[in-house]
Amino acid sequence: MRRFLGRAWVFAVVATAIGLALYGRAEERAAHQVEPREQAEASEAPPRVEALGLPSGPPGEVRTLPVAEAASEADGLLDLQVMSGGLPVPRAQVRLYRRDGRIPDTGRVDWRVAAAGATGNDGRLLMPALAGSYLLVARAEGLAPAWLNLMHPLGGPRTPVSLRLEEATSLSGRTVLQGSGSPLPEAELTLTPDVHGWEQEDRPDAPAEERVTVTSDAAGRFRVEGLAPGLYSVEGRPPGSTSTVEWTLRLPQAEPLVLALPKPGARRHTGAPRRPPSKELRCGI
Repeated sequence: MRRFLGRAWVFAVVATAIGLALYGRAEERAAHQVEPREQAEASEAPPRVEALGLPSGPPGEVRTLPVAEAASEADGLLDLQVMSGGLPVPRAQVRLYRRDGRIPDTGRVDWRVAAAGATGNDGRLLMPALAGSYLLVARAEGLAPAWLNLMHPLGGPRTPVSLRLEEATSLSGRTVLQGSGSPLPEAELTLTPDVHGWEQEDRPDAPAEERVTVTSDAAGRFRVEGLAPGLYSVEGRPPGSTSTVEWTLRLPQAEPLVLALPKPGARRHTGAPRRPPSKELRCGI
């Protein structure tokens, strides 16, 4: 009797081990069957924005603050596609800025970062957005940035958006002292793209990250690469001065510019020609 019970116990242990092994193989086969289908479904859907993912800049650098209330898919989606030369642009960096009125003290737009992300291999990206007025910016290596003003309607489930990236252009020239034409070194120039929404009477304004600042060298020369074609406001500041001079120009420019600035301490003057300026821009009497 004891022998019989012993053999039965051994048989039960062996049967249990075989059953567990077969169950494990079945689970492994099921996992292999489900995984490709899940991967295929994921590859078909455009990436979604999970978080703002704002890059950290140098200490003291002015950055655009995020919105107070982040949007969800229930608020609606921007179905974005970035193209260049008729082809989708993968891994394009996209940022969505919301216009929240104007700041009374400065008159500038109160820009807020609403979302940020990168396109997938098909150049697409889904971005949740509340109803409102926005500026959409896309960047990709080797191409100029692209800007687009858009309105996302209240309760709109999905707004299709397309951005096209072009070849970048550059701006070069020199800063000189007004009147004498002698080189003016260490002059600060800030380029602001004209990203007007629907308030054409207001001065050009753009988020801090979209403005470009350059300082002329010891000979007054400057050069800026990676600019998008279009209209810009250029603000010049002589070294050690708080006064500024403003011009309006359109890129690309065929020849280098000559920007004439007053001596530090001179009163501020604004110049905004209605037509694209010549290669030489001078302000003052």
